[in-house]
Amino acid sequence: MELLGWFVTSPWAIAALVIVVGASVYVHRILQRCPHCQRLVRRAVRGWFRCPHCGRQYHRSVPQQR
Repeated sequence: MELLGWFVTSPWAIAALVIVVGASVYVHRILQRCPHCQRLVRRAVRGWFRCPHCGRQYHRSVPQQR
């Protein structure tokens, strides 16, 4: 219980949590999962991209295949 109290009141722990959440949001904005092979690929904002892993094309509106 002391660890939780330290985590909530520590400025270093709060700063680390803010950095992790910010990095997660940033990565989610620039990457997406390939709908075919489920690997992380560059997000398709407009047009069609080709996955470098499976070679199939994807678009931001293509639903998950698996």
